Amino acid sequence: MVALVLGPRSHQAGKLGAAVLYVTHEPELTDLYAGLGFTLSPDGIGIPTPAGLICHGPIEGFRFSVKPLRTGIQMEPMATPYGRQLVVRGVLPIPAR
Repeated sequence: MVALVLGPRSHQAGKLGAAVLYVTHEPELTDLYAGLGFTLSPDGIGIPTPAGLICHGPIEGFRFSVKPLRTGIQMEPMATPYGRQLVVRGVLPIPAR
């Protein structure tokens, strides 16, 4: 078991350059992570880059939840070639939509 302790504001890791924290977890832990400020992703996560999306997921039987660690992060569920993913903008220094 992995324990995460996250404050109500920006996490310390955000000051070290990390933009988001995502966890892969069993479906029954969705409410636990939601209570810690995570957003459930339908089928995985995508991060826009100048060359296209970097996508991760889905893994059968598991869910992804994402939490921003710094300001300026935007998350939007959208259709991708890999399913309906939570696209996370603001991770890389490219213009937001």
